[in-house]
Formats: sequence, structure tokens, C-alpha cells
Amino acid sequence: MNPPMMNYRLEVFRSVAESQSISKAARLLHLSQPAVSKHVQQLEETLGVPLFIRSVRGMDLTPAGLVYLQHVREIAAAHEAVAQRLQTPAGILTGRLRLGTNKTILSYYLPKILARFKKQFPSVTCEVTDGNTDTIIGALLDQRIDLALIEGPCHRTEIQKEVFFEDEIIWIAAPSHPLAQQAKVTPAMVIECPIVVREVGAGTRQFMESALRRLGIRPNRLKIVQEIPSPAGVKRLVSAGLGIGYAFRLGVEQEIASGILRKIHCPKLTIRGAFSLLFRQGPSPSGVGQAFKQMLLSEE
Repeated sequence: MNPPMMNYRLEVFRSVAESQSISKAARLLHLSQPAVSKHVQQLEETLGVPLFIRSVRGMDLTPAGLVYLQHVREIAAAHEAVAQRLQTPAGILTGRLRLGTNKTILSYYLPKILARFKKQFPSVTCEVTDGNTDTIIGALLDQRIDLALIEGPCHRTEIQKEVFFEDEIIWIAAPSHPLAQQAKVTPAMVIECPIVVREVGAGTRQFMESALRRLGIRPNRLKIVQEIPSPAGVKRLVSAGLGIGYAFRLGVEQEIASGILRKIHCPKLTIRGAFSLLFRQGPSPSGVGQAFKQMLLSEE
């Protein structure tokens, strides 16, 4: 059970800010729209500054509103942590853990960790959201998630990073593709082929483009035939013969073993990638966050 907010008016403010709508916040909180509007008006009067601007999109935050939303999220997180500590018997973890991750990790790595974690801490509620690396980093900075598990690089100074798994990103093709039938290919041969890529912001794409730049190859030289926001989509399009592609080895092991896909052997264009745990700068995660971090980093 999630503990209540320290001040209900702050919960109303956060609901309006995050939904950008009085009506949506009212439905979520089971209040009337006039009641929600009254809470917002009274909060603005108390603070002495406007928090919202009405626009065609709905309720947009003012600069003061953006600052206050960050403050309210911090209050909510601190209150939940204290309530959790007060309500938890010694040695038993309860509460909520909000995880954000990429599709490859969600499909091929996280399930075994999550299963172990839930068996050890059955009273913890785990909420999992997915998106590309840039999206998940944004959610972490906005405090919409507690921990992030990403497959791409992160150089934000506001974030701490710990690598928990390293893997190779390999080039893949349908068995009938000419490059799949050669013992060794060159980077020049790879970039001359039609290629299926992940969307901008995806971790595998960032690693791939960095590897090209290290060889002096501009990514805009790639003959992109299709961009798709899903590793499963990349595999299906490649196996259908649309073009070559790339993926973490972990995510294509079954397809390669079954002969649906083949690895393209390009020794000069080896791409190393890593899965990383991210958390905001400041004190290390505590409670359920610390327990999950320890389990993740101890996985062999």
C-alpha cells in the first residue's frame, strides 16, 4: 500500500501537472473538476505565484510550477521512504520500486532478476516501464522512476552509473543475404548494404554510431532502409530480407541457433555494449532500491 501524500493539495497539484489536465486529474483522484480547480487556486494563492498557464494542450506549468513540481516529487519520495521504514517489521522489505528499462533488457535480462527479487521480497510492488535510453534517462531525472536499467551510454553529470552486464552488439542478416555467406566482411561492405536501424535515442544505435565514428565513418553514410523502435521489429525485418541490422548478442541467440538469422563477421567493426544501472546523484539508493541494486550487481 502506498502511503498518502503529506498534503493532499500537493497530490492534486502533481496530478494536474503530470496529466496536464484538470479533468484527467479529477477522474484520477475521484474529485469534481471544480474541487480540483479550487485546490490549485488555493495553492497558487498560498505561494503567491501562478503555477499553470492554460493552453490548447491543457494545463502547462509556468517556470515556478516546474520548480515546484520537482519539490513536490522530492517531498513525496521522502514521505514514502519514511512511512515505509516506520511500517516495515525488522528484516522484511515492503513498498514500491519503480524501474525503467530498455526493451532488450526487459525481454532478455530483467525477468530472471525480477523473479529472484520477488521471491526474496514478496511484499515489494515492482512497477516496470520501458522506453529507449533517452526516454528512460528523462524519466529518472524527472523522478518518475527510482532506478534505470539501460543498454546505451549515459554521460549525464546528474546521474551515477554502474555497469552490470557487458555484451557484444553484432551485425545480423537473413541466411540468404550475401554478407551472411562470407567468412569475413569489411566495414565498407557493411555500410554499402541497406540497413534496418533502431530509432534515434536507442542505446544500440548510439553504440553502433560510436563504433563507426572510431573508424572515421560518418553515420549519415548508412543506407537506412527502415527505422523501427523495437529490437524485435529489427529482427523480423532483417529475417524477412529487408536489409542487415544489429542487435545485442543476448537478444538474437535463439534466432541464430535456429538458423532464422546469421551473424555477419566483420572483425574491424566490433561493437562492445553494456547494460548499466542508473540512479540520481546524491545518497545511494536505500530500502527496496538498495536491495534491488545489490541483487542486480551480484548476478553472475
